[in-house]
Amino acid sequence: MTTANGLADMLLAALRKVPQLRPATSATTRAATLVPWDLDLLAVDVSPDVVELRLVALALPLAPSLRDAETVLRQVLVESGQPKTALRLVITDLDATALRGST
Repeated sequence: MTTANGLADMLLAALRKVPQLRPATSATTRAATLVPWDLDLLAVDVSPDVVELRLVALALPLAPSLRDAETVLRQVLVESGQPKTALRLVITDLDATALRGST
């Protein structure tokens, strides 16, 4: 079984394959250069029963993006020996690019 930190790293790597979503982090500028870890980890909670990722949508509609994310993230859970872990994807914000692209 994979450690919580290792699993979070693997989930973020998989999420980066879904260009319509990004991790919801509070700081994306200079703060990222001041800490020795990936700030995107703040958007991931791993517990034995549930994995939650807080996300920002970069494109609309949401349903296809969430399906893509679920597919790649579920594969990570299967490969890490946790196929029955609940996966919760929470959209916390819409990026302005999502709104411009939907008109």
